[in-house]
Amino acid sequence: MNNNTLMSVAAFVVATTISQAIAYEGPCDIYARAKTPCVAAHSLTRALFSSYSGNLYQVRRADGQTKDIPVEEPGGFVKSSVQDDFCAGSKCTISIIYDQSSYKNDLKKSPPVYWLKEGAKEADANRAPIYISGRKAYGFYRDAWSATGYRNNNTKGVATGDEEESMYMVVDGRHYNDLCCFNYGNAETTGNDDGPGTMECIYFGSDKDWGGPGQGNGPWVAADLEDGVFKGNDAGWQWGKTHTTPWPDALSIEADYVTAMLKGPNDGTFKLKGGSAQKGNLNTMWDGPRKRGYSPRKLQGAIVLGNGGDGSDGGAGTFFEGVMTIGNPPDSVDDLVQANIVAAGYGSKIDISKKVEIEPFKDTLTIPGKIEVENYDKGGNGRGFLDSDIENENSLYRDDNAGLDSAEGAIIYGWGYADDWLRYTVKASKNDSLTLTARVASPSDSTYFSILLDDKDIAKIEVPNTGDWKNFETVSVSVPAITEGAHVLKIRIDKPYFNLDWIEFAIAKSTTQMPRFKSNFTSTPQTATVYDVLGNRVITFRADEKTIYRAWDKVRMSLPNGIYVIKTNNKIVRAVKTK
Repeated sequence: MNNNTLMSVAAFVVATTISQAIAYEGPCDIYARAKTPCVAAHSLTRALFSSYSGNLYQVRRADGQTKDIPVEEPGGFVKSSVQDDFCAGSKCTISIIYDQSSYKNDLKKSPPVYWLKEGAKEADANRAPIYISGRKAYGFYRDAWSATGYRNNNTKGVATGDEEESMYMVVDGRHYNDLCCFNYGNAETTGNDDGPGTMECIYFGSDKDWGGPGQGNGPWVAADLEDGVFKGNDAGWQWGKTHTTPWPDALSIEADYVTAMLKGPNDGTFKLKGGSAQKGNLNTMWDGPRKRGYSPRKLQGAIVLGNGGDGSDGGAGTFFEGVMTIGNPPDSVDDLVQANIVAAGYGSKIDISKKVEIEPFKDTLTIPGKIEVENYDKGGNGRGFLDSDIENENSLYRDDNAGLDSAEGAIIYGWGYADDWLRYTVKASKNDSLTLTARVASPSDSTYFSILLDDKDIAKIEVPNTGDWKNFETVSVSVPAITEGAHVLKIRIDKPYFNLDWIEFAIAKSTTQMPRFKSNFTSTPQTATVYDVLGNRVITFRADEKTIYRAWDKVRMSLPNGIYVIKTNNKIVRAVKTK
């Protein structure tokens, strides 16, 4: 399966609609208010309590040395630079995933269990890099039959017997398989298959053999309740071979990051929920009875991650965070937890946790006038600029660096990718048509960018191949008149890569130039269509070889000053200026 872990910034738009208070509150704060507290809180990406200031996990270097990986601040995100520095030039594995709850149910590699006779191995700590709210982070990446997995058979506070509980995990929605079993949750302390109802774990994958198909092709959220991967009230080994009718509410989840949730009341039922961890609410995939013989449960209270209750080693997946509670919260709490996960910003290269006001970097820029690209607005990534690769920057010129560099003694913009942009607050004085000039350099062909005014395209600048990154040339295009007053201007990269030093708006020189038509313009009257520089059709008129000049001279007097294109039926095109 694909491990598509470095994702786009699309989640920013959704996540910024969530209250900033939610972003700082942890899911375990939400569960605590509902009187269903977390008894296990494992995460490699962020604090799950607002007050948590400890370590998220520990890595082990090839030389045997270990290093704890902390949060940046209480209630904050992982400080992954500690791992990067410690593991530089060496291989590192995840040695401990710390429990943030007061029960300290930490996860270490699994001891020997039925299907892992020699115990599990520690997973590669660098295998699953992602971004979360503008920060680099890592997950626990597991291949099938890799013998990796984590377990705690001596827990405190975890549900046993038929006690109520709930759990969720956030996983990579593109990394999964159809084997048993990529799980997180409550398992046997014996490490054996102790029969129906002796475990209760949330599962993510495309299994059919153990529980039959859901809608579509998967992946699906399911419950590993032992001897079956349940999407409903029946399952078992090879059960899916003879039961091929899809479970009606078990929807496939198409998302880069997935929230998978299992709720375990003690009334003989269970509930499954799932959805994108980047947007929206969770869908209920099952809400109904357990299979006969599975209630009351006989939970033993171990915690397993990555494997089956008996150490089954076939599952594949990537885990980022997960929680287990004692008690079963109401659905309204599930909604709040999902909103909190969305607000965390999984996959976002934009820091959505702190709002910075958008304002000019120095002074409001003017049109006509020169705009130095490095003076984009304050506001940070996603507000004053959009930078889809936060690792391409340096500390040159300003703290919120959008990818600036230097060349020939000037600060230039050079580390941009397609759809990245820079924002400028501008004020236009009265003007007619304008000429826009840009100072650019690129050793590449066919690169270009656009100028937007109030989010509408007004110009496209094609960057010539100048032969070198530091060999600058100027290029000019015409721009229609800009309405007097305040505006938001953006420079948007359409096709990288190039360096940009500045752009300048100047009043276009007023000239009148009559079109010169080739001699093959026929004597038969035909339609001539006039377009502006943005490709909008302005007007049409009919003329022949003898009348074309008089006709155009009459038509142009009703048009605003600018550059136009006249296209005839036989494809002859001439650009002209009007007075």
